[in-house]
Amino acid sequence: MEAFARRVTAGEVRLHAHHDNRVRMRDLMVDVIDGDDVVSELRFETDLHVEDRRWLRAIHPMSASLMMPIARDAQRPMLDNAALSLSADHAWFADAVLIEAEQRLLASGVEPDRLQVQRALQFEFTPDPQISVDIALPLLPPLAVGPLWHAIEALLAGRTTPEHGDVGAATVINVRIADGDRAVTAVVVTADEAVAERAIRSLEQAVASFLADPASSTPSGSVTLWDEDSSAWLLRASC
Repeated sequence: MEAFARRVTAGEVRLHAHHDNRVRMRDLMVDVIDGDDVVSELRFETDLHVEDRRWLRAIHPMSASLMMPIARDAQRPMLDNAALSLSADHAWFADAVLIEAEQRLLASGVEPDRLQVQRALQFEFTPDPQISVDIALPLLPPLAVGPLWHAIEALLAGRTTPEHGDVGAATVINVRIADGDRAVTAVVVTADEAVAERAIRSLEQAVASFLADPASSTPSGSVTLWDEDSSAWLLRASC
């Protein structure tokens, strides 16, 4: 647990707090606390955006998710320079489905040494179907959004419902686009594959809004949400 805490604090393991409402956070620190009953606990401390405090008041307890290698890659070192990372919740998306999405990206020309696929593990009673993509901005134009959509489409097609899960639950797709120390996360929440496709194929609009927004220069980045009624990405404030 102590080794895990050090890796999360150092940024080697990606962890998100209360992902369902896209809480914006930075300066995450994790400690191991030893209890009196021989049970150790992980304590997470982070700075939150002031506008996101309402989620803490409205919903308890807070959930969290982290990324881990799929079984195939358990003994392989993590890629430090992955320009494209793809992960999906392991309760809903099996390793084989992630590998199918990976193969689609490789077939589109993404270099194997710049691509990483991982399981997402969510700490909550009923994990939601989550898909996360991290992509470097310079890779987005060469990759374009078509191959990225085809990879996400493979995940949606292979989604299964875990025990106690809701077969009709909306999938949450998070695409984080980074440009140096700036980043924007484009989020679409939908149970309709056609809506997801429209959103992903419109990612260039989200990037354009991000680049035009001076506030996006903050290290913790911005969040933009897909609005199906207006068929547009609506940019939220930065941390």
